[in-house]
Amino acid sequence: MLATCAQAQRLAVGADKGTNTHVMYLEIGGAGYYYTVNYERILLHKNKFAMFARIGFEYIPFGGADKLIHFPIGANVTFGEKKHRMEAGFAALFRMNFDPGVGFGEGFYLTEPPTRIFLAPSAGYRFHAKPNEWGETFFLRVTFTPIIGMDVFDSKPYFLPHAGISIGRTWNNQNRKGR
Repeated sequence: MLATCAQAQRLAVGADKGTNTHVMYLEIGGAGYYYTVNYERILLHKNKFAMFARIGFEYIPFGGADKLIHFPIGANVTFGEKKHRMEAGFAALFRMNFDPGVGFGEGFYLTEPPTRIFLAPSAGYRFHAKPNEWGETFFLRVTFTPIIGMDVFDSKPYFLPHAGISIGRTWNNQNRKGR
């Protein structure tokens, strides 16, 4: 029993501070319109500060948006220790529309199929639970994430006040049981 506890503590080095290398989560709202499935990887960790790179994916399979795909790509920084952290971030939301005839009067498209880019800054709170025996932690995140864009045909800014809630897991490659 004592050996198992010591091994779990050794495996979870860093995880007790919420600084695992990898984060995978489902975000409802946030940088996507309805949901995104996201992966984050830690880039830098110094004391109470951590920086993560992020990529996500959203496919909307219903209504008139059934040919839309969104990819949020960005970075987040966190401040705090252990379980509770404040977060600030910035993402570019790439919107790809595969609908035929799209691209005239709806915005500026960079590629074929038409792509539109929105900006999504965020501010919020992160929670990392106590790590399990493999060093993995439960992850919860709540953010205010407005979506900002520009309609170049109308010269009007696009602003959508938006919020998101995320739930997922964190892990390190070296934290596998039995190593």
